[in-house]
Amino acid sequence: AKGNDDQHLFSMMADVLIEKDGRPYPNYSEFQGKPVNVDGPTIERFREVLAGRRKICLYDSKMHAENDVVHIKAEENEHRLILPFYAFLFWEDWRQQLFAFRFVRDNLVYNDAILCLAARMVNTIRDYVRQHSPENDGSYDAIHIRRRDFQSQFTSTKMSADAILAGIQDEIHPGSTIYVTTDERDLTFFEPLREVYDLKFIGDFGDMLKGVNPQYFGLAEQIISSRSRVFFGTYYSTFSAYIVRLRGYYSVKENQPGSMSGALQNTYYLPAQWKKDMSIYQAVHAPFFAREFPIAWRDIDKF
Repeated sequence: AKGNDDQHLFSMMADVLIEKDGRPYPNYSEFQGKPVNVDGPTIERFREVLAGRRKICLYDSKMHAENDVVHIKAEENEHRLILPFYAFLFWEDWRQQLFAFRFVRDNLVYNDAILCLAARMVNTIRDYVRQHSPENDGSYDAIHIRRRDFQSQFTSTKMSADAILAGIQDEIHPGSTIYVTTDERDLTFFEPLREVYDLKFIGDFGDMLKGVNPQYFGLAEQIISSRSRVFFGTYYSTFSAYIVRLRGYYSVKENQPGSMSGALQNTYYLPAQWKKDMSIYQAVHAPFFAREFPIAWRDIDKF
């Protein structure tokens, strides 16, 4: 909130709740394909991110003065911030909000050991693709398949290898090289895909991984997937979601198709019912952890 008017957001929330301006309480679907400008009026930006919530916790001058550190505690059966940071944060001043978004993008990044490992692996994959397909510029595709305990928690994500194959075939051409990130230990599960595609796994880079902290492997794989031509993630997976956010950052930097609207035209989800969730702008909505939202990267370099 603005320092000279700590109660302004509370007043604005009250006005939205009583529909003071004659408009009904906002639904996130109103903003599908129609994002509010990042420098738009505070009330319009506020309406877009409410996502059905009817209470706010205000970081005001009193909280600032009395606390050196603010810890957002999770009560029993309540939300935790194991989800996109921006889903629960709003700045009345759009400049402060975009500064915070840029700060996260540019500074909360993996360390050099992880980035360098990922860069070496990306270059190795691209060199391999060029050698095997001289007409290819080194482009590869990637999928993240979350299985094991995850499928017990989110039963709708349980897929056979044949279902995965059917889900990706329209976007990834037969014979393409696909980097597969997965927690599946039995890689024979992927045999139906191997019959159609040239699959690569973390284990194929054994020499490159020597002396590297194994806890870095999955993080490097996120970066590898973020640089692929086409990516398929697993819906509800925060691991996939961060890959999507990285791809959103790159889409803006590289001026990819759809980047002006925040849409990602080459990023998909499995199972099929969520396949094209990223192909059109959507406002933040529950379940907040299931995916990322374009507000994180769309037009955040505006001053």
